[in-house]
Amino acid sequence: MNQNFLKFVHAMVGEENATDDRAICASYSRDQHWHFVPARNPAYVVRPANKEEVKKVLMLANEEKIPVIPYSTGINVRGLTIPVHEGSILLDLSRMNRILEINPAMKTATVEPGVTFGMLLEKTKEYKLRPAFPDAPLTVSVLVNYYLRGIYQTAAADGHDHTLSYEMVLPNGEIIKTGSRSLSEMPYFRYGVGPDFTGVFCAHPGTCGVVTELTAKLYRLYDNKKVYFIGFDDVSASTKFIYNLMHDELAASIRLVDNQSWLKGICGTFDYRYEELPKFVLCMLVEGVDGIFEAKDKLVVEYIKESRGKVLEFPEEFKRTFEEESLGGAEKSCMVFGLRGNYHCIGFYGPLTLAARYYELHEATALEVGIPEDHVHFYLDPIYNFHGQLCYVELDIFYDGSDLEFGEKLRNYNEIQFQRLLDLGIYGWFRPYAGIIQPTVERIGYLAEVWKKFLKVLDPNEIMNRGKLF
Repeated sequence: MNQNFLKFVHAMVGEENATDDRAICASYSRDQHWHFVPARNPAYVVRPANKEEVKKVLMLANEEKIPVIPYSTGINVRGLTIPVHEGSILLDLSRMNRILEINPAMKTATVEPGVTFGMLLEKTKEYKLRPAFPDAPLTVSVLVNYYLRGIYQTAAADGHDHTLSYEMVLPNGEIIKTGSRSLSEMPYFRYGVGPDFTGVFCAHPGTCGVVTELTAKLYRLYDNKKVYFIGFDDVSASTKFIYNLMHDELAASIRLVDNQSWLKGICGTFDYRYEELPKFVLCMLVEGVDGIFEAKDKLVVEYIKESRGKVLEFPEEFKRTFEEESLGGAEKSCMVFGLRGNYHCIGFYGPLTLAARYYELHEATALEVGIPEDHVHFYLDPIYNFHGQLCYVELDIFYDGSDLEFGEKLRNYNEIQFQRLLDLGIYGWFRPYAGIIQPTVERIGYLAEVWKKFLKVLDPNEIMNRGKLF
């Protein structure tokens, strides 16, 4: 390795915060997507403490044309932080872990990359507020999930996009600020001068620069809450009911899951007769202030009857766990890995109108490549109550990660399924994970060229997170 380079970085961040030690670098070399993204060690791991150190490291990397991969709290998936090229810098931002501001009047939080949802939850509860949670452990980065625009909502009423503005360091050292903070130090409004730059920079993480601060929306915590579990024999039987809930803005949280995988995580235990339940279970939470809550709940009961779904009498503990996971951040769904040890998913956004067809396609493609039916699982998360009936859809397969032959089946499944989903119709992918960009850009025409040129302007030496997109 280039010891002179390391000497320069030591002067910037401290000798203890930059290394080329092989054992340390190896710990950053893979994640749970290892069947699709080969393990590769970064050449250096650098841990800056603030934006000035980030700026110095980026400028040096840009001058030396060394690839840089930003990394937040260590809970990373889909190969997004695995180096593609030899000689890369893994820029570990976990030391930058300050909650810079909670503004209860604006209902906002401003955070650095290393702030986790667990940290933010504890702070916002003091104001009877909460962030919008991903369905992920509380140890994941708030900034990264929002900046990805990949957060799949556990609270349907919150909508899809929770980012207001941010600050980003570009490879040349320039610092840009989006939204209202571009004119002043008020980060509370999404739209500032000119185009929606906050939106333009989202959803292709680590490819433009390094985000060092982000301001996100917070949401109210209510005292009145009620949980329902409703069984359906197939996906299509549930969609009219879901539509009514979203159209009338009745439910705070809605998740349609199969009766095994995520349900075991939501309920927090394997010790239950899940196989006796209907094939699909809709988990729903109603909340609100006095009067409005009672009116909502009354309508929900009427829609349940109309849907002919089966109201399931789950233990109170299950209901509390779902309530906490939806709005309180007490994530337990990672327990589902206990089904077979590993899970694979294709996550994307699409309309509620295609929900049943997505599941049918999932099951058919899996069986076609030799994946057993009992490995095939489904997750639907309605997000927006208008304009396109937006849903997050997850096509899950739970498997033994040590089975290399099964890994080959998954790769075959992906190759076929990406194309079939694009043919059927989706709004977009959940994250730019391995394999999806190439077949997708072929379908978006000249927009792909505009995207590439945009990245070239911001990163002419092509050092940022290289290989994850183009």
